[in-house]
Amino acid sequence: MPLLHRCYMLCRLGYVFISVLALDAPVQRQLFIKHIGSMNRYYVSKLISVFFIAIILTIFTFIYPIIFQNDTVTPMIGTVAIINHIVLSVLGISIASLFSNAITDSAVNSYGGLALVIVISIASLGIYNILPAYVKYIVWIIPPAIHTHKTLIDWNGISISELSLFSFIWIILYALLLIFLFLTLAKRLNK
Repeated sequence: MPLLHRCYMLCRLGYVFISVLALDAPVQRQLFIKHIGSMNRYYVSKLISVFFIAIILTIFTFIYPIIFQNDTVTPMIGTVAIINHIVLSVLGISIASLFSNAITDSAVNSYGGLALVIVISIASLGIYNILPAYVKYIVWIIPPAIHTHKTLIDWNGISISELSLFSFIWIILYALLLIFLFLTLAKRLNK
């Protein structure tokens, strides 16, 4: 997946999530939370809704080049590509959750902050290369959107055992940590 496409996909999913959370008026949100029984269930249901949208977009992104550009894809490369899209979708959704109206009040801050974090995430490998050795590991706090790109470039595409799974696992753990942080902050800020 080209780097520019990766950045666009993360931004688009982030904007979808921010928009889905902004759909409900405050009173309607309070009614939903009262009806569902907890604020966490409300936000998790929103996360799941956007995840299903991401799955549909992933399938479209995978099938479109095969149908309209006559690209041939082996089952192994196709499976890895779909998994990569889904992993990056979860990361994009989790990053966007921290910039949603549940956390920030201003739409400008939401969209601008999301775009800035994604650009910094894409630039993280370059940032890593120019930092002195004693502070290079601070890059681990930057969202790891670029790590699967580097892993897939180094992969030969023949054997799944040659593929380093660390970057995929790291992205999922990072995304789960961000979602936990979002749920904690949303609960505190919306009491």
